[in-house]
Amino acid sequence: MSFKYGQFGTGFLRTIPPPPALRFNNMVRTRGRAVTIVKLTQTGENDYGQPTYSESSHEEKAFLERKGRERDIPPGTIKENLIRLFMARWAAIQEDDYEVEVDGARYHITSLDETDAYLMVEAERKI
Repeated sequence: MSFKYGQFGTGFLRTIPPPPALRFNNMVRTRGRAVTIVKLTQTGENDYGQPTYSESSHEEKAFLERKGRERDIPPGTIKENLIRLFMARWAAIQEDDYEVEVDGARYHITSLDETDAYLMVEAERKI
């Protein structure tokens, strides 16, 4: 289990996570699906002025919910895919400079919402 610094409050206000978070963590560890969290670090720029990144990754367990649809626009059919991940509250992930990889497809994180029991991550597929 990985912990972030200061996740339980400043000082000694709380020493352990709340019971709903512990129950959710036990459930996601036994029944969750492995997803890859990719951290992007900007290393410079290419000849065209676009940033270049280096990647480091690690695995986390999560419950996964998918929403897919297709749109027909003038260049052709576009497949849109949105996912929602439910992870432990202390999962090492942030909204900026992080991506999620599930089944070989990369997703850009659009939002993070923390509840009493879990961290909900919403992401859309990169084209």
